Amino acid sequence: MATANPVQRTASKTVTDTIVGEHTHTIVGYSLIKGIGDGEPIASERFVVGGHEWVLLFYPDGKRSSSEGPMGNGPVPDAGPHAPAVALPVAAAVAALPGGRDEALDAVGLPPPPGAAGPGPLGGPDARGGGGGGPGAVADGVAVGVGVGHHAAALLAAQHHHPHHHHHPGHPAMIAQLGPMHRQQRRDTTNEYAALFVALIGEGPSPQGIVSTTEGKVVRAFHRFTLVDQTGQGRDLTKGRTRDAGAVKISCARQDPNARNCHGYRKFVKRSLLEDPTKGYLVNDTVVIRYTIELVVSSGGALMRGGAGGRGAAELVRVPPPCLGPDLAGLLQQGEGTDVTLVVDGEEFKAHKFLLQARSKFFHSLLNNSMREGREGRAVVQDIRAPVFRALLHYVYTDTLPEGMEDGNLETEMAQHLLAAADQMQLERLRRICERRLCETVEVDTVAFTLALADRNHSEELKKVCLDFVGRNLAAVMKTEGYSHMVTACPGLQAEILSTVAALGGAADGSRSHGHGRGGGTALPAGAVPGSGGGRGRELALDVEDVRRVRPRREP
Repeated sequence: MATANPVQRTASKTVTDTIVGEHTHTIVGYSLIKGIGDGEPIASERFVVGGHEWVLLFYPDGKRSSSEGPMGNGPVPDAGPHAPAVALPVAAAVAALPGGRDEALDAVGLPPPPGAAGPGPLGGPDARGGGGGGPGAVADGVAVGVGVGHHAAALLAAQHHHPHHHHHPGHPAMIAQLGPMHRQQRRDTTNEYAALFVALIGEGPSPQGIVSTTEGKVVRAFHRFTLVDQTGQGRDLTKGRTRDAGAVKISCARQDPNARNCHGYRKFVKRSLLEDPTKGYLVNDTVVIRYTIELVVSSGGALMRGGAGGRGAAELVRVPPPCLGPDLAGLLQQGEGTDVTLVVDGEEFKAHKFLLQARSKFFHSLLNNSMREGREGRAVVQDIRAPVFRALLHYVYTDTLPEGMEDGNLETEMAQHLLAAADQMQLERLRRICERRLCETVEVDTVAFTLALADRNHSEELKKVCLDFVGRNLAAVMKTEGYSHMVTACPGLQAEILSTVAALGGAADGSRSHGHGRGGGTALPAGAVPGSGGGRGRELALDVEDVRRVRPRREP
């Protein structure tokens, strides 16, 4: 009797779950974006969920469906029941986001490509509730996808309507067909609904939830859009796909004109309801939109991207953010292992020699010589205040400014002192940070000080910005204390100011200011002398008047 072969038993498992993300987009100045036009979106910043980049698109004047014509203002000419769909040459017409991703997401309103019209596998069961986006994908009557220039769309629509007419592009008959399209390009703000969509615009290094289908690579997700009741009475307006209806598929192929890479609602909210002051959706001219996504992600199985370890491995190994900067800041604060002392404005700062000389040629030269500083590890640093040096030392250790000075929080005076110190100690990146901040804060009271500073510290871009501002606001700037300082410290700048005024056509008048700050002023009368300008101020004022009166004679 034959013995039975042993059974080889194997097992596998797939796990499907969701990654939940939420993004809140606040729109301030709603009254100023009304009238922007049908199909014109206000976009949020990019945000990442599940390794994919998304963006919210709010259309304050609505977004009409493809059935209402190429421009959203009328019906598309009937091409007949057997007419083929139009193939759109989108490659040359698509606009690109930074990084090479498509930004043009508006539909052209042409007949949908084969198999894409109506609620299908990607469109979802509810044609008015918001299926997958893309040309022909219907959500509240939406045809959403990669945008094509309206002129090209009109031309193709005209050719599609008359397949047996082969007119030359300059033929009057073709021009007659295109004429109505040009007349329809007027911005339409008569739509009673505001529209809201989310678009998939990019991928990170480890995108999750990608599924390969017959339509290409897609991600599946449940999307929920909420118009927030800002009065706190809990009357939020929310639209989204329920679990019973199934997840929405959105294509990852953004270069494909048939890609359904948007999802949302053309009829998200009536504009009258949005603007009703009793509802709480529009408060202080501000609208708040909250978007929630549940990205469907599966792990396990041979067909899943990344195999059995796809999602599980990514979640098991979490990489913390870089911490070198904070660690070195702690080392500086504790003073452990310091071997050099820097005396600044009577205050002593303990530091680590190896780090200072690695970061700055100035410190390398100061602390590595045969003089007393090099031998004893103690040096006096001149021409800098203690609070400024403390911020600079923090930057040397961490490559960032101290807390409270980041981005737009750096005050003008501190930026001026830091720029001079950074230039002295050859910290190029810090000097550039300060230079950019000072370009953002140019104003009448400080521009002369800043101009003199830029001239002495190799800040050419800042110098150009200041010269332009002074040239446009000379009368007001000449009355400031900074102007007197500038004339004394950098007398050669007067000639550069005169050259700038001449280049501007003599428009050194504060009442015609186009400067960067809040400054302004009135023009000085001929021969007038500002109180703080002294004799040089009088000389410059007279020269400005000469520039205004004398114009170069034109060559015949």
